[in-house]
Amino acid sequence: MKWLFALSLILTTAFAMADAEKLNILTISKTAGFRHESIPNAIKAFSEMAQENNWSITFTEDSAYFNDNILDKVDVVVFLMTTQTIFNEAEKAAFQRYFRNGGRLLAVHSGGTDTEYEWPWYRELIGAEFIGHPPVCEVELIIEDCEHPSTRHFECDRIKWEDEIYSFDQNPREFVDVLISVDEESYDVDHNPWFPGVNLRMGDHPLTWVREFEGGKLFHTALGHTKEIYDHPDFRKHLSGAVEWLASEESLANNHQDNACQYAQHKREFVEEIALAKQHVTHTETD
Repeated sequence: MKWLFALSLILTTAFAMADAEKLNILTISKTAGFRHESIPNAIKAFSEMAQENNWSITFTEDSAYFNDNILDKVDVVVFLMTTQTIFNEAEKAAFQRYFRNGGRLLAVHSGGTDTEYEWPWYRELIGAEFIGHPPVCEVELIIEDCEHPSTRHFECDRIKWEDEIYSFDQNPREFVDVLISVDEESYDVDHNPWFPGVNLRMGDHPLTWVREFEGGKLFHTALGHTKEIYDHPDFRKHLSGAVEWLASEESLANNHQDNACQYAQHKREFVEEIALAKQHVTHTETD
């Protein structure tokens, strides 16, 4: 037990020495299942983004970092392509306390829906569970919120994107604010060589979402499978924008109201267009 105490003391001291004026980020890439070959390049990308944005960032594969003393000094936690069960019960409890006390989590690719299947609280937080994916392919992403810090650089509502597209056991839209979804007509969603008997088709298919939950903030993105994507400027802006939003005090309450107003306006415009079209058809038929 002495070595555990010593390790805890060393880790706590390291975080105590962090620059208080910088955003402190703890990034874990521990895996107990599939391990992505892109993890080293993803770490490189986050390291470079940290330099550009004046973040203080710590990378680890050691879940012992997840204790009250360390997490108390962390602004944002990143689950960077973690998989399966990575925490013991004490570490789960510490992270849960951190999150409920205003913690912020960025879950990247498998770090959300393919991590901690046996932890009901985490499954509820994320909102969906990974069930499979086709091979990497080009798809058309639908940018549903063009004003969010993680999406505003796309400057359009649809973009071409090459990635591995996850499917989930349920649509999380009821519980979260969706930022990006995928058009299933833009790729072969039914191409399923690795997950026998699994229906990958979802119809409405969110990939990136945010939510406020039990006092904390979550940013989940299922994007980010390939090594090359972490060198892509647009994806780096997506991730740095996610951190920007998580670190801010911006609430989703205003976003809900704005999105509802925009939806209502679009619906009114659509109804008016249909009505005009029907009038045109009626006039044509009677002329």
